[in-house]
Amino acid sequence: MPNNRARLSPPTQADVARLAGVSRTTVSYVLNNNTSVSIPEETRERIWKAAAELNYTPHTQAQRLRSGKTRTITMLYPWDEVSTQIELEFLTGAARAATEEEYFFNLITAPMAEQSLLNLYRGRQTDGLILMQVRLHDWRVELLREHNYPFVLIGSCEDNTGLSFVDIDYETAIFTAFEHLAGLGHRSIGFLTFPARWRQEGNTAPVQCMRAYEKARRELDIQAAVREVPYSAEGMFQGFNELMTELPQMTGLVVSYAATLGGVYRAAAEHNLQIPDDLSIVGIAGETSAGLLVPALTGFDSQNFTRGYRAAKILLRMLQADDFTPEQVFLPFDLIVRETTTHPRTLKGKQDHATG
Repeated sequence: MPNNRARLSPPTQADVARLAGVSRTTVSYVLNNNTSVSIPEETRERIWKAAAELNYTPHTQAQRLRSGKTRTITMLYPWDEVSTQIELEFLTGAARAATEEEYFFNLITAPMAEQSLLNLYRGRQTDGLILMQVRLHDWRVELLREHNYPFVLIGSCEDNTGLSFVDIDYETAIFTAFEHLAGLGHRSIGFLTFPARWRQEGNTAPVQCMRAYEKARRELDIQAAVREVPYSAEGMFQGFNELMTELPQMTGLVVSYAATLGGVYRAAAEHNLQIPDDLSIVGIAGETSAGLLVPALTGFDSQNFTRGYRAAKILLRMLQADDFTPEQVFLPFDLIVRETTTHPRTLKGKQDHATG
């Protein structure tokens, strides 16, 4: 009677060794790409041919145990307020990079204490981390530096010595947005930005945005007001209404994140403001979502997918290199003029009259 259990068992390295006529140790060296031992090319070809004939597939968990590596990278992205589209772009970028290098990709969204963070490495749950929601002075960065564990930032710190990161320059972008509106003739400009708690906790992007706002107030001939609003369409809606109370002549608006811009569009409509004739808007958004808005948003491409992808690629190079030099990447951040900015209506009327 045939032994069905034996026949259904997956092939092992011992089976490959018997078919190729070599030792199991030699098979292990070849299949694991171990180059510390010289093995004739003819022998290598024979082993790979035998493995193919048997449909041999390496046992991933066993490989991990032998190598001490998990072949896993993890993104640490604590979410308290989620817009879905932005987070998804970061995740898909990092996951794409991991897949290309045949690594697994994990996501952790819960805040982590010091011991839990260290246990990810000590418990062999991951080989390296991508840190999100980075702060100017980030205890996670200092902890991982101290223990010499591999990690990459999406964002940057006040002191980036020896760090690897991918970032965009929010401070320059927001100031450029104010400059663009002022250059069109807008003198009353509102600003909707990240929640106040994020800035108070030292998160880099919100701090940079407020620095840019203060610089615009100092250096440009404008009246300006700001609201730090919840990360939601409702927060944008309420913040816009408050700005209209403080700046009733507001003709320009800068938004530091546009994933929830629907709240602004709705509020503008309720105030009978047409975009851009009555209200010009500049914001930071993903290129696809900015182009799909009606009217299409003038602003900056947040490049979330690219940031996730490149951060993961840097981490993978770090894990695979014997001698790694830190990589610090600031992505280009150019203003893309679409359909939400123009001269203020009063100035346009004067220009039309002068040319009429």
